[in-house]
Amino acid sequence: MSLVSISPRNCALKFKTVQSLDSCRGRGAVFLAAALVTVGCAGAPSKTGDILPTGVASLEPVEVKGTVELKLKGEPKSTDVVEYHHIASSRAYEAGELRQEKSEAIEFTSESTTLKADADRLTQAIRITKKDGTIDLHDFAMPELGESLELTTNTKGKVLKAGDWPTNSIFYVPAVSLPEVPVEVGDTWTMQATWLSLAEMVPYELDMVSILKGFVRCGTGTCADIEVNGNVGMQGALKQALVFRSEWRGCQLFSLEQGTVVWSRVNLEETLASDKVHRTVRSCLEAVLKEPRANSIVSEATKPQCVGFVPPTSERTL
Repeated sequence: MSLVSISPRNCALKFKTVQSLDSCRGRGAVFLAAALVTVGCAGAPSKTGDILPTGVASLEPVEVKGTVELKLKGEPKSTDVVEYHHIASSRAYEAGELRQEKSEAIEFTSESTTLKADADRLTQAIRITKKDGTIDLHDFAMPELGESLELTTNTKGKVLKAGDWPTNSIFYVPAVSLPEVPVEVGDTWTMQATWLSLAEMVPYELDMVSILKGFVRCGTGTCADIEVNGNVGMQGALKQALVFRSEWRGCQLFSLEQGTVVWSRVNLEETLASDKVHRTVRSCLEAVLKEPRANSIVSEATKPQCVGFVPPTSERTL
């Protein structure tokens, strides 16, 4: 079982004060999910074209009759290697004047070893073997280099234990949303979650919808083609004091046989405004399973790249 994470646990935002032009920095699985662009998954063509893994020209549709159960699986002592690519760009305005532009990117590789696996739960030891970039990996609910995270989830992705992290942290927002009951093409399911940001203790709330778009050939097996849509908002007094919008959309390929996400991409657009200050962030996170090779859908040399990423424009989106 591999935690190729495209879910809201990666939508954490670091917030200090909106009066600072560098106050709100987009983090995690995200970029361009607002109404500015429609992103299609492997089996769901859109006007902007399909979003597919780098190096994969197409994915052959597969007919699956009836319902299927989507659940995480794992074999004790098995190890999965996942490569991630994240890029974020932001623009900050004060009184309508552009005051700052900033872009940052990070690439990192996680290695997850299954320690225990039974009928209803899995325990993994997760460590980072490579990191190129300065973004704090804790904002992705990941350990940093030199750290190890023991993570226990049920087979539907709910986090039961995340090392020594508090239960109200981003580490307890599920990395993947799976339906509680068997589903068929066209079915949808939802997930809600709340958490506090690690540094500033800002409260966030998430609403997420997943749609089973179809099935595609995944190597020698079959993958569910799932589209995800969500939005993140602030809770409490901040919800009244600030204009904040964070919307995202993406897709994932979930292997029926292996019980793991073999590829995912999530794009996000978020806006934060107060008085004369306005900030827009767009970001993208793409993840691909590289090991075991038998479960990977890309070549050994292929890297996730977030092809087609578009930085924010000068247009205000509020």
